[in-house]
Amino acid sequence: MSPSKTPPTLEEFRVRAAQTGLTLTPEDIEHLHKGYVGLLSLMERIPSHWAWAAEPPLVFRADE
Repeated sequence: MSPSKTPPTLEEFRVRAAQTGLTLTPEDIEHLHKGYVGLLSLMERIPSHWAWAAEPPLVFRADE
């Protein structure tokens, strides 16, 4: 992943939401902003490099 960026503020998110043309209530925008910021924080926890050799891959075969 790219280096950490600061998440958009609620006001920045409101401006972007207004540009979509969707009819969103202020509560909708606050809820979406909270979810978006939460998703960004979870994405930061994903490692940028996976240790593929640490665990053998699971292979599923139809004949077993």
